[in-house]
Amino acid sequence: MDSRTPSYPDFLRDGGEAGALIRSHDWASTPIGPISGWPQSLKTTVGLMLRSPIPMVLLWGEHGVMIYNDPYSLFAGGRHPRLLGSNVLEGWPEVADFNARVMKVGMAGGTLSFRDQELTLYRNGVPEQVWMNLDYSPVIDESGQPGGVLAIVVETTARVSMEAALRDSETRLRGVLDGMGESLALMDRDFRIVDMNAEALRLEARPREEVIGKTHWEAHPTADPALGEMFKQAMATKKPVEMKHRYVWPHGRVSWISMHAYPVGEGLAVFYGDVTQQVEAEERLRESEERLRLMADAVPQIVWVTDAEGNAEFFNRQWFEYTGSADNPAGAAQVSADFVHPDDQAATMQAFEEARSTGGIFEVEHRIRSKEGNYRWFLVRAEPYRAPRNGEIVRWFGVSIDIHDRWVAQEHQQLLINELNHRVKNTLATVQSVASQTLRNAESTEQAKEALEARLFALSRAHDVLTRENWEGADLYDIVEQAVAPYSSRGEDRLHLEGARVRVPPRMALALAMALQELATNAVKYGALSNETGVIRITWSVQPDDSRPRLHLTWEESGGPAVRPPSRRGFGSRLIERSLSQDLDGTAQIAFPATGVICIVDAPLA
Repeated sequence: MDSRTPSYPDFLRDGGEAGALIRSHDWASTPIGPISGWPQSLKTTVGLMLRSPIPMVLLWGEHGVMIYNDPYSLFAGGRHPRLLGSNVLEGWPEVADFNARVMKVGMAGGTLSFRDQELTLYRNGVPEQVWMNLDYSPVIDESGQPGGVLAIVVETTARVSMEAALRDSETRLRGVLDGMGESLALMDRDFRIVDMNAEALRLEARPREEVIGKTHWEAHPTADPALGEMFKQAMATKKPVEMKHRYVWPHGRVSWISMHAYPVGEGLAVFYGDVTQQVEAEERLRESEERLRLMADAVPQIVWVTDAEGNAEFFNRQWFEYTGSADNPAGAAQVSADFVHPDDQAATMQAFEEARSTGGIFEVEHRIRSKEGNYRWFLVRAEPYRAPRNGEIVRWFGVSIDIHDRWVAQEHQQLLINELNHRVKNTLATVQSVASQTLRNAESTEQAKEALEARLFALSRAHDVLTRENWEGADLYDIVEQAVAPYSSRGEDRLHLEGARVRVPPRMALALAMALQELATNAVKYGALSNETGVIRITWSVQPDDSRPRLHLTWEESGGPAVRPPSRRGFGSRLIERSLSQDLDGTAQIAFPATGVICIVDAPLA
């Protein structure tokens, strides 16, 4: 056996790996000498230290020779077992100043204690930030003075790092929560408020201690009872709830609060915010929309709004009253398909699609079906509304104006113009023919003048009747009466008119007037009106026919001179036949019995 290796001392028994290393170490080369010369105080302290589960190191003598147990060897890391028997200032040179103070205080009989002391150690060849709980106590030797310093070294790096990480996480979470624009309150299972973020405290506008730690009902005694019931519902069902309610804060401020509560673990996370401005803005918007709706409903035209694609958003009351529809149409396509006249649908959609593609004004005239099934003409005009942000079309604001009466008036006006043009041409042609025939058959200029004037006056009187009726037709009685009026003398009863009130078209009125004028002129010259006893009877009636009714008119003279058939047909006879047969698609038969001239006219009424 090596003389330097004594028998196994009793105080090292059950000392583990460290005890074996201590036993085999060359302590003679150290300031404290071989184990055989160790004082009892040193051996007793080492024996206790080796059997402790706590990392411990004994710094013996003024040089602080290191003796430690197995738990401390784990703490020492790569420096074990070199640290055993080394001076502490040399064994841990990176913290020599710290250990020098420990030795100074401990060898002077003082104690030191550190919690989570941070030191940088090179346990494995690289620097490490290490946190430890350190307790230092002097060990009294046989002389009654400190012979060394006993250190209890418990590393807390893992706990400190975890706590630091947790603090960082909590700090980040608190930063996130406090940075939220929405208030957050955390409640436990008893609905006690355990935490609130900065926004929630700002909204409360009262000290934290007046809210934290109190139940919902204690902190907000004037809150809507339904809110507390909803919290209970969320806790019981483990499902989120939400509510918007009016709340009067303890300091008297009135707010609208939007609340969302989410079950979290055994408690609730309640997110809420002051939406007073939003609620008031919504109320103002509703009031504005109602005013606009009332204004739109007061307008006599149809007012409507669609989105950019033509999907309907609004139709005023006039639309529903006119069409009888109970619901808003889906959009422009449905309006065109269901309400616009089939002949106008293609043009309507083409105009709308063109306005959408060009961004211009949509304008079209089309017919819209009423609830009675009739179609009326409307002028439809809409302008696009563009978003101020990007200029894109987002809506169409339109109006549909009833122009049916104007449209009908324009059609009627055009019809009258066309009719007037036609009538003027016909009248000029008639005047030209009358003048030509009159001048050709007159025996003298004076006779021609009188005949021409009489015929033109007859034409003029017929025109007067038609003009009063806007050239839409005339009453046959008025035409007959005007035609024979120049030949009726006051106090005489020689002209007898008999027939129903029958409306005849302008063309027939003129033809009959000219024919009656010629018959009356002939009666004055040669017939019933050429003496003082003759009588003329004019009768008419409407006879039904398979296709259209026919007018049957008879001119019958009596009491005049005896009649002899003419040797030749004059212009008057030819005028009657031409006017009635050619112009009216009818017939005129003139007979010359001795009792008086008879003319029978038969022509379609329409």
